Amino acid sequence: MKGLKIVEHPVLKHHMSVIRDKSTSKQQFKYSLDIISHILALEVFEDATLKKISVETPFETIKGSALKERIVLLPILRAGLGLLEGFIYFVPDASIGHVGVYRDEKTLKPVPYYFRFPKFVKGEDMIVVILDPMIATGGSSIYVINKLIEMGIKKIRLASVIAAPEGVKMIMESIKPVHLKKIEMFTCCLDDCLNDRGFILPGLGDAGDRLYGT
Repeated sequence: MKGLKIVEHPVLKHHMSVIRDKSTSKQQFKYSLDIISHILALEVFEDATLKKISVETPFETIKGSALKERIVLLPILRAGLGLLEGFIYFVPDASIGHVGVYRDEKTLKPVPYYFRFPKFVKGEDMIVVILDPMIATGGSSIYVINKLIEMGIKKIRLASVIAAPEGVKMIMESIKPVHLKKIEMFTCCLDDCLNDRGFILPGLGDAGDRLYGT
């Protein structure tokens, strides 16, 4: 699907099967999700811009590289917290915000209740990574993307584990074309469809429930 990058890796596929399995324990689910988050993070940061720096080795000064853009991680509560491990591992000094959005089970519409973003200077060179493991209807992601666009953020990455075609399509149709070029979407698997309750099929159930055992 145009506008969506599907991450491919043998180890990733192995752990995707683990988290899909309904008999997988909470501990194993978290472990496999951590592995998935590491592989996903590398893909998301693949095109990050570098700047030249000087590095003092034990013997001489050389030219090195460092990430040029500030990285901001924005997990959507609560399941999005399950993807933080891999992203923080590679960018430990990343800033972290939090977004609270839940889905009304009757209307399937997003209901925002919390938004906390790190302090920043408008026009600052940054990449904001939205962590949303399940893109089902796409409502939560659309809400956060529009919020970031209003704030003037120019580079937005949406990282997910599983996405439904309906949700990806809704995101692409809901965001104005002039802003779509600011957004890159990544997922580990594009599943078949949504059921009549808005759950992804074949999916893995509720990621938050399985991650936290509630």
